[in-house]
Amino acid sequence: SDKVGIMDAERAMAWIDRLISQETGKHLNDLQILTIEQVLLGRKYIEIAEDYHCTEGYVKDVAADLWQLLSQLLGERVTKANLKSVVKRHLGVSGAPQRLDYQFIGREGAIARLDELVAQGQRAIVIQGEGGIGKTTLAQQYLKTCGCELVLELLMAKEATQITPAEIVVEEWLRQDLATEPGREFGISLIRLKRQLSSRKIGVLIDNLEPALDRDGKITLAGKGYLELLRVLTDRQLPGVTLMTSRDRLCEVELNLTHYRLSGLTLATWQTYFNYRQITTQVEVIHHFNYRQTTTEIEVIQPFHQTYGGNAKAMEIIAGTICADFDCDIIAYTEETQQFQSGESSLKQLVSNQFDRLAQLDSEAYQLVCRAGCYRYQDLARISTDALKCLLWDVELSQQQQVINALKNRSLIESSRGEYWLHPAIRAEAIARLRSSDSWIQANHQAAVFWTDSVEKITDLSSATRALEAYYHYVEIGDVEQAVKVLLKPRDNQWGQFLPLASSLYRMGLIQPALVAITQILPVLSPSQTTAELLNILGDLYWIIGRVHEAIDTQNQSIVYTDQYLITNLSQLDERDRYCLKILELDSLLSLGLYHIDLGELEVAKDLFDRTIELADLTTHNRWAIKAKICLALVHSLLNNFPEATKLLTQTYPLITQQKSTGSSAYFLQIIGQTFTNLGEYQRAAEIYQQNLTFCQTGNYLQIQARTLTSLAQLQRLQGDVEAAKSTHLQGIEILDRIGAKCDLAEAYHQAGLTWAQSEDTEQSRAFWLHAHQLFTEIDAPQQIAKLPSPI
Repeated sequence: SDKVGIMDAERAMAWIDRLISQETGKHLNDLQILTIEQVLLGRKYIEIAEDYHCTEGYVKDVAADLWQLLSQLLGERVTKANLKSVVKRHLGVSGAPQRLDYQFIGREGAIARLDELVAQGQRAIVIQGEGGIGKTTLAQQYLKTCGCELVLELLMAKEATQITPAEIVVEEWLRQDLATEPGREFGISLIRLKRQLSSRKIGVLIDNLEPALDRDGKITLAGKGYLELLRVLTDRQLPGVTLMTSRDRLCEVELNLTHYRLSGLTLATWQTYFNYRQITTQVEVIHHFNYRQTTTEIEVIQPFHQTYGGNAKAMEIIAGTICADFDCDIIAYTEETQQFQSGESSLKQLVSNQFDRLAQLDSEAYQLVCRAGCYRYQDLARISTDALKCLLWDVELSQQQQVINALKNRSLIESSRGEYWLHPAIRAEAIARLRSSDSWIQANHQAAVFWTDSVEKITDLSSATRALEAYYHYVEIGDVEQAVKVLLKPRDNQWGQFLPLASSLYRMGLIQPALVAITQILPVLSPSQTTAELLNILGDLYWIIGRVHEAIDTQNQSIVYTDQYLITNLSQLDERDRYCLKILELDSLLSLGLYHIDLGELEVAKDLFDRTIELADLTTHNRWAIKAKICLALVHSLLNNFPEATKLLTQTYPLITQQKSTGSSAYFLQIIGQTFTNLGEYQRAAEIYQQNLTFCQTGNYLQIQARTLTSLAQLQRLQGDVEAAKSTHLQGIEILDRIGAKCDLAEAYHQAGLTWAQSEDTEQSRAFWLHAHQLFTEIDAPQQIAKLPSPI
């Protein structure tokens, strides 16, 4: 009998389940398991349907999808009729076969050579070679197996104009991979990165480096931050390994690195791969007098191998085409294409030929691979099935997966666990063709809409990064208006705030991406409401990183644009427009007041808060009046005008405590706590600080947490508990130093100096005040410097 036994069916089902879960991340469901088992036992679809209490048609649909998926995974055609023979062949070979890691066959020598280089003390290696040769696969595989506890990856932009600044890369590594807050300055972030790299065996992969190189192999001016980063990564004292892949040689003589040129795969490796794909490589040629000559597989494969120099990606593409279009018959492929007779060729030409062929055979698949070139594959290296399907706006929903599968079968799109990406050589051809097509604008627009719609709430770094992707698509097609809308689109965030994306980005610590995005498009924007909104956010960004005077100039410009827009368009604005413009002006005024507090310019801050209250009090914008009164109370307490500070707190404290805990309420509660401290109401201040710390620690709101710790330490000192104050100070300083909040850190050092001075530790207090003096000098805050002891 050709049936398999029950035990064999269970073993086969387990193997298939493992095979599918490794690729898709999902296990077989009940009907899929039943279908496989029963087909192997020789039963019909109608019998399976009866057992599962469903229609025969439904079972056939489920089975068809299964056979298609198995065909892709095994590289051969799988059907209900041949499932038993396929299973017997695979299970009979090894007992418990694993899917051949065909993407990494033939690289044992390369791995051994990398081992030698690392053993010789090389900690930074550039794997150099032509496109498609297998540089990235080799680097990724080596870093998986060389004992690194963590691997940091950077996929460089495919085009020089789209290179992500090194500052953003390092910021993301520190925050997302190393659980360390980046500094607000790049140099500080590099110091923290080196500290992490020195203490752990960490691997680093910088893939596709050549867009950052000029024709002499030096880092371009646009990528200058990468030279500083590479100085850190190429330190031979680091325990880990940095691998870079590049088509071109990196010629920065000051860097401690070595090059390893990767060659193509051997002919034997190509033969192994073609055998794995079940490609027919033998044919009998019948001559006169019935003389038969057999052409061997080596003879058939060799011309292709020679033409493409053993290129790994060329091998995949050719094999994929043979399987998809020629029923795994290489002879038929050879007779039709005659590509091996074209002499010396390249992967680029092969890819171009495949695109041309696909355009003739499957126009929908051709359109998809071209459109898929619009994705950046940088901050998000892989995209989902839905991200691909959104590009198939002209294909029936029921046919979209089939179009995607057509690209997978021809090795024109990479996939793993339901996610997809394009090989650099494929993406280069795809985007070149897309740019010259009628779909360029629409593809980017569809992709942008997909990213925007895929994020309802900003809850973590991943959701923030996905939402920002839409911005890059609109910039790419010159749709600045839509790019601005992406940055200003409000969403709920993890702290209960409803804020524009750009504001949530910097609150989550993604300062550099927000800063770069806004400054990139500001020069081409004309004065308008949206420009004023971006300037308002940019002012806060400058403030956070310690560029306070630039923050003031930017915020004032926002007010000018707001007033101009209001005057120019007054007759055309409805009530809501005027309401939003007034909010924008009030928010700018409030921000300016806070900036001047950090400069120690209290009278200027007082005037700004008074103006905010005058415009907002007892209006529909009253909540801005409440915020301004809270800030004004602090200013009065610092100016020793205690009756006025008390009066303002009496008006506002009950109102703010009625609000639910949000990032905004936490910020202003910390200010109220400071004011109560200055007024001598220590118990009320302590209650507020404890409430705030609980909220901030739960929501990881680091900056407010640190500000609250500094205020609490001041309170503990005033109450005479100097030892507790010292401990609290150090906690706050550690956080502020970690996140690089320069203004807050300067004040934290000032307060710490006062605490250590109270304990008569003159040396340590002087050290803290010297730190404060340095930071206040960098901020250019002479009023703050004046309050420090002189001489220090």
